[in-house]
Amino acid sequence: MSVRATQDLSTGIRKQDGCDERGEMSSKGRLLRMGAANGSTNMGIDEALATRRPEGAILRFYAWEAPTLSIGYAQRSRDINLAACRTSMVRVVRRPTGGRAVLHRQDLTYSLILPLRPPWTTISITESYRLINRCLRRGLEMLGLEVHLARRLRQAERPLSLFCFPAISAHDLLIGGKKVIGSAQRRFPASLLQQGSIVLEFDPTGILDLLCSGERAMAVDALKTVGSLRDALGRLPGRQDVETVIREGFAAEMGIEFIEDALKPEELALSMELAATRYSSEDWTFRR
Repeated sequence: MSVRATQDLSTGIRKQDGCDERGEMSSKGRLLRMGAANGSTNMGIDEALATRRPEGAILRFYAWEAPTLSIGYAQRSRDINLAACRTSMVRVVRRPTGGRAVLHRQDLTYSLILPLRPPWTTISITESYRLINRCLRRGLEMLGLEVHLARRLRQAERPLSLFCFPAISAHDLLIGGKKVIGSAQRRFPASLLQQGSIVLEFDPTGILDLLCSGERAMAVDALKTVGSLRDALGRLPGRQDVETVIREGFAAEMGIEFIEDALKPEELALSMELAATRYSSEDWTFRR
């Protein structure tokens, strides 16, 4: 895609999904600021929001009530050291989105649901990542951070290849050369769902504990590609502060005003059904 085409696409997004020709916000979305829940509940909510034909954009922030390893939709569960997860009291859940495993322990998790209509139906998944990451980048810059987009793939060593953060892909967000946000995406018939993890604080022992003893030595260097907002800022930012700037980043880039809201009764009912019948099921979690 040429630079001119990219600029035209960006303008089209702002006109359709947010701003009028004067640059004023003309679209409203829903902001769901939610607390901690277990993995099956979190994944059930995200799929429920994505499958109930959303009328506008939805931005949700949430946390995890216990350390949880979320694995990608198509990821092989046999690559996961389940014995180490049990020993470390780490729960396992399979996401509705793709990508590699993410250890949720000291992160802020977001999900973005967009109605699947142009321009999102006319661009590649790679380009949609780039456009969404530009919104996230804008938000992090509001914290005073210098954020760059990765230009090429940097693959982790084999023992860490099942984890998201040690592998850097094109358009990933880097601070000081280190990855601070990992995201995965899936397109449903009526919507685009992107789930992501923003690293607030990083302790490599969490991942090291999930590896066999013989793999840990080579993993230490690979984990040096993982950053955190605490390291970048020199302090641990408040979750609500990060939520606010990310919300403002989407507003600035897409022109969408996100209004605080709560789950609708029908969304809650579907999310509970999905949590119970799918995301709590070992058949689903270990189906690959």
